[in-house]
Amino acid sequence: MKKNNKQKHKRHVRKFRLTIMNENTLDMFFTMRLTKTKMWVYSLSVLAIVCILFYIVLFATPIKHILPGYLDPKMKQQMLTDAFRLEELSEKIERQEVYMDVVKSLMSGQYEMDTTINLDSLAEQHAVVLKDASEAEKTYRQAYEEKEKYNLTAFEPRVDTEGWLFYMPVNGKLARAYNSDEKHFGIDLATTSSRQAVMSVLDGRIILATYTPDFDYIVMVQHNNDFVSVYQQMTEVLKSVGDEVKAGEPIAFIGKSRDKSNPHLHFELWHKGRPLNPEEYILFK
Repeated sequence: MKKNNKQKHKRHVRKFRLTIMNENTLDMFFTMRLTKTKMWVYSLSVLAIVCILFYIVLFATPIKHILPGYLDPKMKQQMLTDAFRLEELSEKIERQEVYMDVVKSLMSGQYEMDTTINLDSLAEQHAVVLKDASEAEKTYRQAYEEKEKYNLTAFEPRVDTEGWLFYMPVNGKLARAYNSDEKHFGIDLATTSSRQAVMSVLDGRIILATYTPDFDYIVMVQHNNDFVSVYQQMTEVLKSVGDEVKAGEPIAFIGKSRDKSNPHLHFELWHKGRPLNPEEYILFK
């Protein structure tokens, strides 16, 4: 009975044959026997391969930049920088045009020559005065700035330091904060004691330990993941170039400076050549 059932089952299985042949000469180039199961397997395999190739071409090649809604943060930053430069250039061109109009007016006799007034003052008088922004325009600007201020953080993303423990370089109070607009790429920490140890914030290796007339002793430490910490305004150095240091290990001493002011440490934190705000990574008093 079992043999008869198997034979009946084999009879009901539908088989197909895939053949590629030359229609003119009837020569067969390729032939393959297929069943429904094999057809589904081959079809899904081909579909999977096509999807993988499509994903690679679409997202692993520069073609992704032309997709709507996709914009690389670096490209966005470059576009914003170019927009600022274009606006600045437009203003310079407008001032130049106004300046040339004044010169033409002087040449044509429209303005009398006066030695007490220079061309720049005439250009300012001749310049077009823009109207004050309306309330609707001010409201739109405020709404747009509120919407875009979070997108601007993509230009200077915060470095991921999850699982990292930064030590305080010195026990002191924050005297001056980080301000990139003023070219102050670090913080100043004021100490109360006349002599205090300065510690490395992370494990690393000393890459600079020297004295300068402007900043007293300076120490730079290279850490993992392209971090570099900088310590300035120190009175004594304990390490040399090439020495390995551990996080929290003393590398120098800080005391009263040459101008007899209260001792303070200038500390900077850099990542891949870009200054970081130390307050975003270390908890200071």
